[in-house]
Amino acid sequence: MLGSWIVYTLIATPCIFYTGYALTAHTGCPMWLTAAVYVLLTAAWFAMALIWNLRSNTKVSPRVYTLIAHLGYFMLGFAFLLMCVLGLRDAVWLSAYLLTPFKVASPFEPVTLIPANLWTLGIVGCLSAYALFAAAKMPRVTHYHFTDSRIRRPLKILALSDLHINKTVSPAKVHKFVQYFNALQADVIVLAGDIADDFTQVIGAQLRELKKLQAPQGVYVALGNHEVYYNALQWEATFAALGWQVLHNSGVALENTGVYIGGVPSYAGFMPNPAQALRNAKIDEFRILAAHEPAIAHYPEVQRADVQVSGHTHGGQIFPFHLPVRWGNGGFVSGAYQLDGTMLLVSNGASYWGPPMRLLAPSDVLLLELEPQVNNF
Repeated sequence: MLGSWIVYTLIATPCIFYTGYALTAHTGCPMWLTAAVYVLLTAAWFAMALIWNLRSNTKVSPRVYTLIAHLGYFMLGFAFLLMCVLGLRDAVWLSAYLLTPFKVASPFEPVTLIPANLWTLGIVGCLSAYALFAAAKMPRVTHYHFTDSRIRRPLKILALSDLHINKTVSPAKVHKFVQYFNALQADVIVLAGDIADDFTQVIGAQLRELKKLQAPQGVYVALGNHEVYYNALQWEATFAALGWQVLHNSGVALENTGVYIGGVPSYAGFMPNPAQALRNAKIDEFRILAAHEPAIAHYPEVQRADVQVSGHTHGGQIFPFHLPVRWGNGGFVSGAYQLDGTMLLVSNGASYWGPPMRLLAPSDVLLLELEPQVNNF
């Protein structure tokens, strides 16, 4: 944990200083206002530290904690977008001013810089408001169709990930999610990790709502990294108590369907073993692998799966965070990727983590519609 905070500090510090400099330098800004800007930026970028410290503090009521968490994470999202928009603005403005023969207003004069900063803050405010709205919406349903001679009958499989249920997510919100998912009338539900983001004893009311998630041929779950952070073994036992089947380097053949579902846990705490998860699949079965991290698709054993369903990336969640997300996840961010004999499907996630915001990365769930292949002679 300490190492992660050191890395985060090394990243956040230059972001704070650049944003503060871009907003205050060459503007004639009084010292007290400059100091206030830097204090606010520091508070925004390090809001996570306060939130995480308060998370286990029993003296802070859930309502107060939820308010602080939502406000703090929103400030972080706003600060990130502000830095990105300022960076784009300054790169274009400076290039035009220094490198082109056109007469461009100086980016170093208060008369031009102050209005530009106000416009930038207004644009970021609008983007943030839209991102809040986008994150609050129910996830869209992304459809994928598969036909194969091994599939014996039509089957609808709902694959979802990244609900991130914690004590800031109300039981009413979980109830709304469950109603939405059940209304899709899937035959099977596959949960590809990060369904929970807290200790089991903290979110008992939310779990009672989550237990209502049902499908005729079962609910199957593979652990994500956030279940690992909050006692993976306890979460496996809790999921089993909900009536779900935990896929921990294991799998199951769905009766009379010709479909086999395997699952592996997150490599945040375990050794994912796709070969073991799929070893009991017969040659005449269509094989689906649930793996939270899409980078597991690079494991050679995954080639035995016809489809891998994953989450974890959130689709980048807030553009342009897509770029480091791609780099950190084996080149995968969102959507479908054809890899040798395996189709990798990466969901943006059903909810969000951290900032309650989504920009150019709408939440989604995957609905796999499987059909037998009809041979016409």
